[in-house]
Amino acid sequence: MNFAQRLNLLMNLLEISNSVLAKALSVDPSLISRWRTGARTPSKDSPYLDRIAHYVSHHAKLDFQKNAICSLIGVKLENLSEDEFSQILKSWLVEPLVSNAKLVEDLLSKIEIFKSPQRTFEKTDPILAGQKINCEVFYSIEGKRKGALKFFFLVAECKFPGELFLYSDEHISWFTEDKTYMLQLANTVISLAKLGWKVNMVHTVSRDVSEMMKAIEFWLPLYMTGSVVPYYNPRYREHYFRRTLFVAPKVAAFLCTTFEESQKETPSFLFTEQQIIDLMAMEYERFLKSCQPLMIIPQIGSEEMFSLLEGFEEQPMAGYIISDGLPLVTMPGSVLEKILKRNRIEPDRIFSHWRKRSASFEKNLKSCHQVHVCTMPDLEKVRSGKMIVELPESSFELHYDEDEYVEHLASTIEFIKEYENYSFYLSQRNVTSNVLVSVKDQTGVIVIKKDSPIRLFAINQPDMTNAFYCYAEDFIHRLPQQCKDRSCVIEQLESVLKELL
Repeated sequence: MNFAQRLNLLMNLLEISNSVLAKALSVDPSLISRWRTGARTPSKDSPYLDRIAHYVSHHAKLDFQKNAICSLIGVKLENLSEDEFSQILKSWLVEPLVSNAKLVEDLLSKIEIFKSPQRTFEKTDPILAGQKINCEVFYSIEGKRKGALKFFFLVAECKFPGELFLYSDEHISWFTEDKTYMLQLANTVISLAKLGWKVNMVHTVSRDVSEMMKAIEFWLPLYMTGSVVPYYNPRYREHYFRRTLFVAPKVAAFLCTTFEESQKETPSFLFTEQQIIDLMAMEYERFLKSCQPLMIIPQIGSEEMFSLLEGFEEQPMAGYIISDGLPLVTMPGSVLEKILKRNRIEPDRIFSHWRKRSASFEKNLKSCHQVHVCTMPDLEKVRSGKMIVELPESSFELHYDEDEYVEHLASTIEFIKEYENYSFYLSQRNVTSNVLVSVKDQTGVIVIKKDSPIRLFAINQPDMTNAFYCYAEDFIHRLPQQCKDRSCVIEQLESVLKELL
């Protein structure tokens, strides 16, 4: 068992979140994420190990927690002081680690006994020669842009769609600085997706989170086609040489390697030699096996979508929902039946889905706090039948009639009154219109675009999840206190209800 596995066991056992431990250690939550995924490992001499051990020993209050930890470590709990428990914990955490001092000592011993080799270089005859192939070379950033665009033009000439493999850990400025080029590149790739090409794209999470968000924002129109499968590689790497690799098997391959950000005179290569394309496709596929999905973008109304939402709802973790509408889980079955019948939608699968999600939601409210942030209901939209029903699983943009909305609102008020762990906050400023964001600590994020084109994004990459969690916490922190007061919220919602009756 390595350090990441041991830390995960302790944090899961004591239900310690990344953000809580990060605050206790005075570090960024992304560092905790990297420790837990194995992307980073502290050295044996790291002061953080003492702090982790002290924090865990201090917070293991319940007997079953202490007994479980002692069972893992292989010691008896009897007569152990908190300091002794902390020291044993630290020793257990560092057991798989090698001391930095020991590493240096080993290196010095190797230097000490090193002797120069006696062999001399011998020339080979005949002189080795590589295979000559045809390829196009493009110089500088401008050349790279032309080469990348020509790659996609070659793909567009194919009669039948296939797969595209795209990866780049270079700074995105090489294709975003020139706005005309950026639009041309984006439109070309989106057109390929619409023609049926499946796009595999590996994002680099070792970038600054803001840069990664910008890259996702740039490719968002492509995500909306439903033809892209985004990945990330969890192994943290410091980059000096950066690489761009685009491959369309059987068609072409585009390659560029730069030193840090010195792109001005770097050559880029466009290959149409089949053997080279095959080798680069094999290289990309091997790389892909070490990657994980950055997000899942299921087809709307598919079994994958139903399963994702049901599985997410099942997770017993505290969470936030930010939306401008009422949640499906508080909707009465009679209202759901009316909406489906009015829109001539087959009810069986959706009713089964609603029951599973509602049951999981109510079960988790017994132990986990859920916060729902919503804007004040717009009476004009309700009366005109323009309020969207949060049911993207139906594959249609559905709307309430006034009576249906009134019943759902009344049911939601009852949920707020009944469940202490369900907090419903009202925002006077608009939340993201027609976009639902649901985030659960250490679990992931669901983002749903509720109007046309309907799309769902499921994210569980730790840094991305943490960014969304921080966004939700910040959004709630900025709400006035009266917007979060349970009595005030119920009073305001009941006032809206009276206006509609």
